[in-house]
Amino acid sequence: MKLTYATHQDGAELNQFYRQFPRKGLFDFLISRGPHFFRFYEAQSSDFITYLLRGDNDEIEAMASFVLKDTFYDGKPTRIAVATDLRVSSNRKAIIEWSKHFLPVMHELKTENKIDHFFSQLNLTETSVLNTFVRPRQIRRPMPRYYLYRKFFLNSLHGQFPWANKPLPYVMIQNGHGPNQDALIDYIIQRSQYRPFSSTYSKTNLLAKMDRMQNMDFSKFLVAKDIQGNIIGCLAPWSSAGISDYIPLQYQMRAHNFRQFLKFGKLFGWTRPLTKPVSSTGIESPLKFHYLTNIFVDHEDVFECLLYAAYNAVPKDHFLVYAQVDQDYRTRAPKGWVSSRLPYALYSMLEPHETLPSFLHPNNNLNPEIEAAFI
Repeated sequence: MKLTYATHQDGAELNQFYRQFPRKGLFDFLISRGPHFFRFYEAQSSDFITYLLRGDNDEIEAMASFVLKDTFYDGKPTRIAVATDLRVSSNRKAIIEWSKHFLPVMHELKTENKIDHFFSQLNLTETSVLNTFVRPRQIRRPMPRYYLYRKFFLNSLHGQFPWANKPLPYVMIQNGHGPNQDALIDYIIQRSQYRPFSSTYSKTNLLAKMDRMQNMDFSKFLVAKDIQGNIIGCLAPWSSAGISDYIPLQYQMRAHNFRQFLKFGKLFGWTRPLTKPVSSTGIESPLKFHYLTNIFVDHEDVFECLLYAAYNAVPKDHFLVYAQVDQDYRTRAPKGWVSSRLPYALYSMLEPHETLPSFLHPNNNLNPEIEAAFI
């Protein structure tokens, strides 16, 4: 077997290999990236590397990607690498071979690309993944160490009950373009200084982030203002349709009951339903939703006002998805909304000889930037 770098010519083959690994949990689903497999990474950064492990017949046996990002931490630019999309076939030889490459790949990236820190985002309901990487019973081969940085939730909002709080009348919601654009840029940059590993710490970085995200501009931003005209919150709905589609295969009983409730609530105008699974239709239909990106709010009531605006701004059959760090109470799903959540965690990956970085210290209580669209 040989380890190689993937190129854009491998996109279609990678998508076929990637689709062989459905995700399991409350509902089983597969992720389809289409023939333009690397567009998902391009939306996150202009710099990324995908490694392929090919077998003797030149078929892909394993893959892993690292998205390299320029961020800001502790008062200075910091380059990080986010490990994602690790997929290994059931071939035992491939599993053993890939484990031999893991640490050398990290060391190569750190040396040649001047990476300061490595991270990985893991679904806490996938026990097999946690048992393999985070809490292995036996360490038979040299592997990176995983240290919990922050727990967070992937929240989805599907509607409101009749008794849900109404938006505050003195919070004005406007679009971010035109006369609001310069003030919005200043607000995001100012708030980003309190987000470790932020990618929007300067105007140049903010504009670059928006340029990478397909169909994203300042007109998509929703801006909350107080009665004095000061910006007190913002967010931007964004759809990853065609870039990374989530196709439900089968809903487990708990998720099935939730889907049936959403169908019932739709009769009263409360909710928006989930897509039918492949198991019942035989047709692959992706979930319809918008991510909430670039979330900055001064208060939980402001966040709820922005949620109302975003819910009404997206298509009427789309629900909302966003990431909420466990300690960020301002962005909890408001009471009165029909919501669900999945537990995730952001881990710091270290080589065995490395010492713990300062951001893992318990005294560091600032919440890092986490975008649900790029999990």
